[in-house]
Amino acid sequence: MATLVQDPGDPSSDPSGTKKRRRRRARQRVAELAAAPAAISPEATNGGAHAAVAVVPEPEPAVTPAVLVPAPVLEPDDFKDLLGQAVGLRLDSVSREFGGNDEMHVTALRDVSLEIGPCEFVSVVGPSGCGKTTLLSLMGGLDRPTSGHVYGAGLPLGELSERDLADYRLQRVSTIFQAFNLIPSMTVEDNVALPLTLAGVELEDRRKRARHLLALVGLEHRAGTRARLLSGGEQQKVAVARALANRPGLILADEPTGSLDSAAGEGVLKLLEDLNRRGATVVLVTHDPEVARHARRVIRMIDGRALELEAGNPTVRKQEPVDPAPRLHWRDTLKVGLGSAGRRPLRTALTTTGVAIGIAAMSLIVALAGGLAGALSAPALATSQVHQVTVYPAPDAGKATFDNGTLTTLGAQPHVRAAWGEITMSGTFSTGVVAPAPASPGPAATPAPDVKPSTPTGVLVSLPPLASSSATPVLSAGRLPRSDVAKEVLLSDSEAAALGFLSARGAIGTQVTYSATAGALAVPGVDRNLVTHPLDLKLVVVGIVSGNAMPAGARGGVAPYGTVRDYWAQLAKANGWKGGEYSTITLLADSGLAVEGLRQRVEALGFQAQTFGDQFRTFEDVLGKMRVALLGLALVALLLACLGIANTMYTAVLERTKEIGVLKALGARARDVLLIFVAEAAVIGLAGGLVGILVAVGLGRLGNTFVDRVTESVTSGNFDVFRTDFGVVGVGLVLAVLLSTVSGLLPALRAARQDPVRALRYE
Repeated sequence: MATLVQDPGDPSSDPSGTKKRRRRRARQRVAELAAAPAAISPEATNGGAHAAVAVVPEPEPAVTPAVLVPAPVLEPDDFKDLLGQAVGLRLDSVSREFGGNDEMHVTALRDVSLEIGPCEFVSVVGPSGCGKTTLLSLMGGLDRPTSGHVYGAGLPLGELSERDLADYRLQRVSTIFQAFNLIPSMTVEDNVALPLTLAGVELEDRRKRARHLLALVGLEHRAGTRARLLSGGEQQKVAVARALANRPGLILADEPTGSLDSAAGEGVLKLLEDLNRRGATVVLVTHDPEVARHARRVIRMIDGRALELEAGNPTVRKQEPVDPAPRLHWRDTLKVGLGSAGRRPLRTALTTTGVAIGIAAMSLIVALAGGLAGALSAPALATSQVHQVTVYPAPDAGKATFDNGTLTTLGAQPHVRAAWGEITMSGTFSTGVVAPAPASPGPAATPAPDVKPSTPTGVLVSLPPLASSSATPVLSAGRLPRSDVAKEVLLSDSEAAALGFLSARGAIGTQVTYSATAGALAVPGVDRNLVTHPLDLKLVVVGIVSGNAMPAGARGGVAPYGTVRDYWAQLAKANGWKGGEYSTITLLADSGLAVEGLRQRVEALGFQAQTFGDQFRTFEDVLGKMRVALLGLALVALLLACLGIANTMYTAVLERTKEIGVLKALGARARDVLLIFVAEAAVIGLAGGLVGILVAVGLGRLGNTFVDRVTESVTSGNFDVFRTDFGVVGVGLVLAVLLSTVSGLLPALRAARQDPVRALRYE
């Protein structure tokens, strides 16, 4: 701070020389007062009643101007706010025994009583196996005494719950291990920030503090390096930085220089001394007397007993409580779980593949069920061959055709939505002129060079009514007729070739003339409705169909239902026919459930009946068996995936036993460890679910394309057998995560129940 001194009088009223003299005398007086304290008389020193104080010359009455004396510059304190309240320790007749019925019985500590006051620096020395590390574990809350009491920060450590012990380790104490106990696959910064992560500190805050601590130990340039790549000295420095992360009041150092060279070890000891001077309680375990000399008090351990050369400072039973830490955030839990899964890429990939196969199979089966259910209720399927009953004359009927009265009778049956007959006529096709085009001046048009006049025989078949049936023939080229009364025709490819077209597509747009020779399909030995007065029907070719769409593969054409029916009526009137219009009659049921009942009623009337189900039943049976087989395969795949996850997690628990011990030593609760392993299993399940659903969607699309091509003769519309929606995707993801989480739960519980002391010693 600056010192303020005043000069007597008003400086502005004195001459210049007087001002200078007065200022010089004032500065000298200030220096004398600062350098020498007031002299005290012997009477004052001896406590007499008449203490005499040395006479100090009175200052001149003049007031000098203010003189500013600069305060000393303080060096920056890099260790500010690194430590918490110092922790005192007390052990009352503490003993610790190991072993049970199946293990060798060992007594590590025997009736140890000692006190370590707050801010003490104590060294515990002794040979290997004398109980030093066990004593340190009891002080740090990692272990419980077999008998006696251990108090830390006024808390009875042996009587606390696991949750409270974890809070004690997280907020009161930090341990510097001889073996460093860093997590090798984590970066240096993540290792230092691990206690802060367990305490629920926000990401930016813990990164800032971790970098500050690394700067204190001189490793800020190695923050992004994996811990396994550091030297022994660097790893010990990282362990020291990690020990300071949560501002401990008690630092337990277990042979901190045992794995270091002399220079690095001396640096660690100086750091411990400095932390002790700044208020931390330090307990140093060592077997080296030279290291023990850095402490201000030494406790010697021999055969589990503590021998003190001098008593320690008394400690307090109760210290100021600390606020409970927010604890591990779920985002950090997922991050740690994801990092754990990424450390074993091959095993994780194989386990994820198992989950993906199971989810893909399940998704495909669910999509198949949804697709079939949607297809059964689709308008296109309601008018397709699936809902149709085809009626044929009885074998002993004596005639191979139906009259219009029969069509009316069958159409009046219950659950019949529509009824129509198939009209088939025999005759000849001939080519005429090309479909009309805009007139233009010039010579008369000549036939196209690829068309040769010809009159081949062929059949003309009626299409089903467009409004009642979607079972239309498959087109090779062109389009369907626009209406049931359009003067248009679909030629078969063989008929187009017979008419002289070099390419069937070349017939599209051409006008053809059809002349019937019989009002029914010409069958050898049967003459029915012969034409004696022919009539011509002019039609425009609008499409090409395969010969499979014609009766018995005959060549010819397919024309709209109304057009063919009107043409047949004109022929019947001109030639005096008395019926026999239809070769077959088709009935459209109003639902799929009514098809079989309608068929039985038709057969009861004496007709032959056939449904599409008769042709499809064999395939349907095969499909049903395939669905059961796929479901079984999916269940087996899911079971194997679950076993794979359980095996992966169980192996991970064994491999990471020491890591579990480190987490618990740093203050992780059993719940935190459980959530980390469960999160890892959930991450595997989520990845497997996403891959499985993507595979299922891709295979579903390929399957829909294949089914569309196979069923082109059944329905003209697209038939989505596999219908995947957002509901299926969501259910698949939830199922994958749920199954993976359940599969990893038992290994996670085993990890959460690990004893920290045994876990730290696991190799």
